[in-house]
Amino acid sequence: MYTPQPIPRVMLIGLSDPMKSKEEMFLDFEEVESLVNTYGGKVHAALYQNMTRGDYSTFIGHGKVEEAVTAISENKIDIVVMNEAIKPSQLHALFLAFHKANPHILVWDRVTLILEIFSKHAKTAEAKLQIKFAKMRQMGPRIYGMGMELSNQGGGIGTRGVGETNTKLMLRHWKSETAKVRKELTELSKRKKDQIDHRKHDGLPTISLVGYTNAGKTTLFNRITGSHDLAEDALFATLESTVNRFYLKSLGHEVYLSDTIGFIKNLPPLLIDAFKSTLLEAVNADIILNVIDSSDSRVDEKIQTVQEILNELGIERKNIVYVFNKIEKNESVDIEKIKDQYREFSPHFISAKDGTGLDELLSFFSARLGK
Repeated sequence: MYTPQPIPRVMLIGLSDPMKSKEEMFLDFEEVESLVNTYGGKVHAALYQNMTRGDYSTFIGHGKVEEAVTAISENKIDIVVMNEAIKPSQLHALFLAFHKANPHILVWDRVTLILEIFSKHAKTAEAKLQIKFAKMRQMGPRIYGMGMELSNQGGGIGTRGVGETNTKLMLRHWKSETAKVRKELTELSKRKKDQIDHRKHDGLPTISLVGYTNAGKTTLFNRITGSHDLAEDALFATLESTVNRFYLKSLGHEVYLSDTIGFIKNLPPLLIDAFKSTLLEAVNADIILNVIDSSDSRVDEKIQTVQEILNELGIERKNIVYVFNKIEKNESVDIEKIKDQYREFSPHFISAKDGTGLDELLSFFSARLGK
């Protein structure tokens, strides 16, 4: 008989930045709450700490730690999520403090939460390997830190050496495993690059979809290619790179279209590094479409986030085109203003959901690729 798993009860802890408005801070919390929902949890409590009152050892300070311990107990919290990327030693200190309220408590930062979501959504061997590599990179220093705890807590004569041995063994094992997985990922990247080169040899151009997570990339991919890939209203619904061909009538031949992992604010470099083989599709495309949710209240901030990642990947700006999606949800969109603001990126306005603006976008493909 199937027994449904209880939904994890989550508490969020974030920093209150005096340089940000309350609205901006609420929106930051809304995004991390969306991440929690995507993971499968539900937020039951939230705390803020003023940035100026933080603490090196616990990140949030003794007083806020005690407040959190009370909230964990009262709300029966299973997971505490810090809406920041914080030091492993700070996470460990928070775990020791929160353990009083719940012996089974999990304490994550934003990066850990994203990795846990990735683990749930990964289907292919490549995605699972990429996540494993990212987790090892993220957890490695913590393993080393735990070894230091062992050596420092020895206390008695003869025990310190055991701690030091454990530390060295764990660190050596971590380095060995990391090198092994990196080698496998390098081989995957080489095979992916060979596939891309083979397609280029066929003479067929490639268009790649990128964008902030949940901007509607997969819906657009399905609309253009006639595919039926998963297009959920959730963050990180797509982790793998999917490639399909479609016939571009006005060009007179087929074109490759690829869909890739969504981006997010403060995406750590270790995740970009881990998913390089997936992102190769975007790096090597003739046209890169930055698919943008035009109905999002933080649209400009998210455009900047994606553009910064594209810059990190070394993608030439001349190949990037901005596609403002979901215009059916945003009747007040100022098209002329956006065209002027982002004219460098040939902005287009579409609804992947109902097909509005798609003919104009396909005509643009033909004009750009037919040169």
